Amino acid sequence: MSLAQEPQAVRKLGPNDKLKVAVIGVNGQGGTHLVEWLKNRDCDLVAVCDVDPAAYEKHVGKFKALKQQPRYEQDVRKLLEYKTIDAVSIATPNHWHALMAVWAMQAGKDVYVEKPCSHNV
Repeated sequence: MSLAQEPQAVRKLGPNDKLKVAVIGVNGQGGTHLVEWLKNRDCDLVAVCDVDPAAYEKHVGKFKALKQQPRYEQDVRKLLEYKTIDAVSIATPNHWHALMAVWAMQAGKDVYVEKPCSHNV
């Protein structure tokens, strides 16, 4: 069963559960997001999204120690269908920040997005 095919119920975290996170955009600052999520023992990096497969590929070596490799998704809309993702961090070009953040929140995800929140106010 793929992550996108999971039941629609909202996942409830218990005190011993790890936060399931995904990073959107890993060609620049998103690489730093990956490193920070990987260092956090309270989180599992479950997915990486970038329109450029080469951006994901340059980070694959960072995942070797993980029990489960994060899934790669090229289309952010498909990534946001994954019901097991609790939160996303967005490190895309500025003109995508606001739209991706809104889509993620509409999908029930918590969002970390760096400034600027959008390209145009």
